[in-house]
Amino acid sequence: MLKNATYNHDSLVVDDFECRSDKVSYTIDTINYFGKAYPETNLRLIIGEDNFNSFTQWHKYEEILNLVNIIILSRDNIINYDNINHIRNFIEENICLFNDTKSKKIHFSDKKKSHLSSTMVRSLVNLNQSIDEYVSNDNSSYIKEKGLYK
Repeated sequence: MLKNATYNHDSLVVDDFECRSDKVSYTIDTINYFGKAYPETNLRLIIGEDNFNSFTQWHKYEEILNLVNIIILSRDNIINYDNINHIRNFIEENICLFNDTKSKKIHFSDKKKSHLSSTMVRSLVNLNQSIDEYVSNDNSSYIKEKGLYK
């Protein structure tokens, strides 16, 4: 599905590191993998605001913050955060300052707020409702073909 979603974007590469892993794949493992593969790159972790809600419960979340900057894609329907006070000092509103650092910064991107989430898509599939306006035609067909999310 990632290949379907990115085939028109030459600057994006799909890597199946997590799929090839024999063990549970935590975000920190993926970050370490890409850190070794691209040592000169400032890695960024992009997550939806709904995932950020429980970020302080993630496996080794403090180590994640020490290795990368995090971009939070704002949603329309999220109003509070789990334990935000604990990591409030990492939030950087100035995108230039955010981009000038390698790690320990969190930036909320609210340029294009969206209510769309993978949870929502899975729910629509389970309810036998159309997902065509939310995913590419290729991915809609793929999900139907493979019977995913049912």
